[in-house]
Amino acid sequence: MRLLPVLLLLTSLSLRAQEAAPADPLVAQQRLAAVLRQATENYDRGDYKGTVAILGALQGAAAGDLSVLNLRAAALTKAGDYAQAARIFAGILEANPGYFPSAYNLAEVRFLSGDREGALEAFRALRQRDPRNELLRFKVFLCQYALGRDEEAAKTARAMQSAGSTPAWYYAQALLARRGGDEGSARKNLRAARALYGEDGCRLFDESIAVSGL
Repeated sequence: MRLLPVLLLLTSLSLRAQEAAPADPLVAQQRLAAVLRQATENYDRGDYKGTVAILGALQGAAAGDLSVLNLRAAALTKAGDYAQAARIFAGILEANPGYFPSAYNLAEVRFLSGDREGALEAFRALRQRDPRNELLRFKVFLCQYALGRDEEAAKTARAMQSAGSTPAWYYAQALLARRGGDEGSARKNLRAARALYGEDGCRLFDESIAVSGL
């Protein structure tokens, strides 16, 4: 599963870490940007506890910035602390209901923690806001597939574009073939996806399948 640790451009923040915040707001922004870069590098390396520790040292307005909180909760999710991650994501959405990264990540947490029905409802709600988003359509499909609702999953897969901006169609076809016992067809679709979209384009979908145990 790839979460969305989106880092937004930060403006007018005051930062108090181990020492008093600098008087110059620009210096504060630069220091915060450096902390975020370090935390993101740890996240990308798989050092999720390190990411949480780095961000946990922030104080004041910086500690409550939505992008900081979202990255911290994403790291907690990767570390398997779903309950705390869900609380942070929910808190972000209380402050800003339209904050897409946390809405998406909270749906992922529900899926990973076994609440497939809750995840399906959340991803459907996100699709209503962005009906052309193929990743969200695939997530709806994945929830239906995991719940054993094969007819619904097949219907969702038929609405995907076979030559869209993501390999969603190929992965859906692979899973449906696997459910039907046709592993050869499943592998063929996965190879086609990789040939067309490359490793980077397929990574998110590979992770989605791997963490789902499907």
